[in-house]
Amino acid sequence: MHHNVRPVKTAIIGCGDISDIYFENLIHRFSIIDLVKCASKGGISAQVKSEKYGIQNSTVEDIMADPEIELIVNLTPAPAHYTLIHQALQSGKHVYTEKVITPEAENAKELIELAKSKNLYLCSAPDHFLGSAWQHARDMIDRGMLGTVTSVYACVSQDMNVFADRLAFINEPAGGIGFDFGIYLITEMVGLLGPVKEVCGIVETMYPNRIHKQITHPHFGESYTYVNEDMMMGSLKFASGAIGTIHLNGNSILSAPPQFLIYGTEGVLSLPNPGLFSGEMKLFRPGSFEPIEQISAFGFPHNSRGVGVAEMAWALRQNRTARTDVQLGSHCLEVLQGLQISSQTRQFYTLQSSCTRPEPLESGYRGMQTFAFDEEGAIV
Repeated sequence: MHHNVRPVKTAIIGCGDISDIYFENLIHRFSIIDLVKCASKGGISAQVKSEKYGIQNSTVEDIMADPEIELIVNLTPAPAHYTLIHQALQSGKHVYTEKVITPEAENAKELIELAKSKNLYLCSAPDHFLGSAWQHARDMIDRGMLGTVTSVYACVSQDMNVFADRLAFINEPAGGIGFDFGIYLITEMVGLLGPVKEVCGIVETMYPNRIHKQITHPHFGESYTYVNEDMMMGSLKFASGAIGTIHLNGNSILSAPPQFLIYGTEGVLSLPNPGLFSGEMKLFRPGSFEPIEQISAFGFPHNSRGVGVAEMAWALRQNRTARTDVQLGSHCLEVLQGLQISSQTRQFYTLQSSCTRPEPLESGYRGMQTFAFDEEGAIV
C-alpha cells in the first residue's frame, strides 16, 4: 500500500456461502481494504467466518455505530437489502451490495437519493464486467477490432428445481433466474455497449407447483409454490443502436454451456460463462471459419468477486466515481423490471433511467508473481 493512501476499514454483513470468496479476496488480494469486522442475522455464521478468517465477530448495530468503519459490504439476501442499506447510509457508511440493489426499482431510487444527500458511495455487484475476459472484449470493441457492434446475444440454462432445493433465497423476491442471474448478463452487456433505451420481454413462471426432491431437504417429498420467474427472454435496444437478446431458461439443465456472443461488422467474439470473470474467448474474422483463440492481457481472472469493492475503495480515496456506481446497477435493475412490465403489458418498455458506460481498466496488470504489475494497479 502506498504510504500516502490509508486503507478503507471495512465490515461484511451477511456470512452465507457467497461470503467466503469475499473474505478471501478482500483480505489477501487488495491492499486498499482493511477488513476488520463481520456480522450475520443470527450471529452463528459470522462466528464461523470470524474464526476462519481472523476477523472480529460483531453485530450489525456495533458495525453501524463504529466510527472507524467507512465501508459496509452487504451480502444479505435481496429482500433484506433496502432496510440494511438504508440503515448503513443513515449511519454515514459507504455501501457495496450484492446484486440486486433492491428487488424494487422505487426503493433503489430512494436509496440513491439518500446516498447522494449524504455524499456517500453506493455501489453494487455484479463486478464480473471488471474481469479479464470482459475487459478484453471491451478493449477489442473500443479499438474497433469488431468493426461496429450491431448485436449481442447471451443464453444460459439452469435447473431451478436443483437451486430451489439447496438455496432458500431462490424462492424469495429477486431470486428467480432473471433477477438472480440475468443481472450478470445485463450488467456485462451495459459494461460493453452502454445504456439500454427500450426492451421487450416474455417473463413467466412456467412451473409454479414443484416438489422438494433433495433427500436432505427438511421438506423432502412435499409440494411447494415457486413464486419467481423461471423463464426470461428479451430483446434490448441500446442507445448505441445495437440490439441485444437474452435467453434465460430455468427449466432445463445446468451442464449446457452458456453462450455470450458479440456481433460486429468486422468480426464476432465468443465469450465465456457470464457468471465467470474469465474463460475461453474466440474471435471469428471475415473469410475464415477457424476461430482465433484470444489471450487476455487484463487482470482479475478466476473468481475475483470483491474487485468491485476494492475499485470502489480506490475511487473513494481518489475522490472519483466508482465503476460499480449505483447508477449502473439501478439501470440494469430497471432493464430487468422493464422486461417484466413488457411481458405483462405485451408492449415495449422505454427505460426511464440511463447510466454512464463504466471506464475501462488498463491492460498489463495480470497479477503474476514475477516481472509483472500487481493487478490491483489496474483499478487505482
